[in-house]
Amino acid sequence: MSFASYKRIFLSVFAVNLLSFATGNAYAWSSSVLILLKKNDPNENPLGRAITSSEESLIASLLSLGASMGPFFAGYCSDKFGRKRTLLIFSVPMLISHLIVAFASNAIEYYIARFMMGLGAGCVFTVIPIYVGEIAETKIRGLLGSVMAVLLSNGLLLVYTIGSYVNIMTLSFILMIPVGLFMIFFGFFVPESPYYFVANGRKSSAIISLSRLRTTDESSILQELKEIEDVINEAKAKYSVKELFSSRSFIKGITITTTLMYFQQFIGITILLSYLESIFTATGSSISPSSSTLIVAVVQSMSVLVSCLLVDRWGRRMLLLIASLGCASPLMVLATFFYMKNSEMDVSSLWWLPIACLMFFFITFNFGMGSLPWTLVGELFSAKTKALASSVTAFTCLFLAFLLTLIFPSLEQFIGFHGAFGLFAANAVLCFFFVFWYVPETKGKTFQEISKILEE
Repeated sequence: MSFASYKRIFLSVFAVNLLSFATGNAYAWSSSVLILLKKNDPNENPLGRAITSSEESLIASLLSLGASMGPFFAGYCSDKFGRKRTLLIFSVPMLISHLIVAFASNAIEYYIARFMMGLGAGCVFTVIPIYVGEIAETKIRGLLGSVMAVLLSNGLLLVYTIGSYVNIMTLSFILMIPVGLFMIFFGFFVPESPYYFVANGRKSSAIISLSRLRTTDESSILQELKEIEDVINEAKAKYSVKELFSSRSFIKGITITTTLMYFQQFIGITILLSYLESIFTATGSSISPSSSTLIVAVVQSMSVLVSCLLVDRWGRRMLLLIASLGCASPLMVLATFFYMKNSEMDVSSLWWLPIACLMFFFITFNFGMGSLPWTLVGELFSAKTKALASSVTAFTCLFLAFLLTLIFPSLEQFIGFHGAFGLFAANAVLCFFFVFWYVPETKGKTFQEISKILEE
C-alpha cells in the first residue's frame, strides 16, 4: 500500500472526525458554562439568575439522553441513506443547537439545545466507527479508529482553553465552526463507504469510492470489491432474533462491548469531563480551577496521541488492562484526598495532588478505555450484525452517561466526592478482571479470525 493511499485514507478519516471534534466541544461545554450559569451577574449569565440544582442536572445530562436516542435513528438511516448522508443530516441539529444556546434566555431553551446536540453525538458514536472500519485497511484499522479519540480530546481541549475567557454567545459561535468545516470538507471531498454502495447494488459507485481511497491498481481494487461483496452477501442473510441470540460469537461480542461501555462510564469519565472545573473548585487549590482544568486537558490530548501509536503495537487487550489499573490508582488517591479534606484535615500542602491524579487518570484512560471500546464495536461483529450491535452498544454507553450525569449532583451531596471517586476506583478494578478473563486480542486479525475466537 503506497504512501499516497495512506494519505487519502487519513484525510478522509480526519474529515469525518471533525464531527468528533465538535462532539468533544459539546462534552466540555458543561464544565465551563455551568460555572457561568450559577452566577447572578447578568453580564455573565444570560438567564439573569443562578440556575437551581435540578436545572444544572438537566442541562448537564440531556446531552447524554439525546445521545442515547441517536444511535437507533442513526443506525436505521446509515443503512437506508448511507453513512455519509446520515452524518451530514445529524450535523444539522448540532449546528442549530449552538445557535439556540447563543440566544437562549431561559433554561428550557438550554434543555432543547443540549438534547439536539446529543442526537448528533449519538450519530457520531454509532456511524463514524462503522464508516472508518469500512474504509480502513486491516493493518491500520486500530490506528484509524483511534483518530476519533484524538479529535474528541482536542475538541475538549478547545473549550477548556477558551471557555473561561469568553461569554456564552461568543463560545457558541466559535463552536459552530468545526461543524461547518465538517459539512464542507466531508460533504464535498470524502466518498461514501464502498460497503454501502455494494449493499445497494451500486457496484460502479463502489469502485469509484475505492479508487478515491486507494491508489492501488485496478486488479487490487476489484479484488477488494470481491471481498466486500462476500461480506455483504453474508450480511444479507436473514436471521431471526432466536438465531441471533443463539450465536455464541454475537452474544460474547455484545457482552464485551456493552460491559466495557458500563465500565467506561462508571469509571467516571463523563462526570469528570462535565464537572472538571467544579471538582477543582472543591479541592480548594491555590491554582484557579480554569488553569487546573487547562493543564489536565493539555496532558489528556497529548496522551491520546501516544495511545494511537501504541494501539496497533501493544494490542487492544494489553492497553485495556493497563488503562483499567492505571485509572483505579489515581481515583483511589483522589477519594482519599477528599476524605481527608471532608474530615477537616489540613491538605493545603497537597494542592498539587488533584491535578497530578487527574492528569494520570486521563493519560491511562486514553491508553485504552477512551477509544478501544468503540474500536472493538467495529471489530467483533459481522457485517450482518454490526449495525444492531453498534446501536445497542452506543445506547448502553450513552444512556448510562445520562443517568450518571443526572444523579451525580445528588450523589455527591449524599456520599461526597470521596465516596464517588471510591466507587469509580472500584469499578476500574472490576474492569481489569473482566478484560483479563473475557476480552480476546483482536490486533491484526480479520473479522473471520475474530469470529472464530469468539465462538470458542
